[in-house]
Amino acid sequence: MRKDGNENYFYQFQHSKIIKKEITNQAADIVMFVRPSMMIDLDLIEGIKNGTFFYSMWNGYIDKPDTKAFIDHLLQLNFTVKLIHTSGHADSKAMKQIVNALQPKHIVPIHTFNGNEYHAMFSTPVIELRDGEVQQV
Repeated sequence: MRKDGNENYFYQFQHSKIIKKEITNQAADIVMFVRPSMMIDLDLIEGIKNGTFFYSMWNGYIDKPDTKAFIDHLLQLNFTVKLIHTSGHADSKAMKQIVNALQPKHIVPIHTFNGNEYHAMFSTPVIELRDGEVQQV
């Protein structure tokens, strides 16, 4: 993105920055969204191992060379790989199961026009944000 002249984009997230050493020191408390192109970045995080990788895309993509290499690499780092296909559009029953399983401190509705309904669905505190709005938790 920097090469394309979009360096200013990064500064809007500056308050949320976390460095590799912080990830290493807090690994048990961190959830990261990753993709095969990030394998080099993961290798730069000292001591990253023994995690759980949730693969949520269609299982047919696993045989793509970059995805297979990425998953094989994580397996070498003693990661557990769980195949959980998601459509991207969870119904309320599925969302309740996820919240019950993960026990999050907060829920932030995204990709929905009905975020206000979450307050009635969950006992977990709900933080509603508008597009582009940021809130420290």
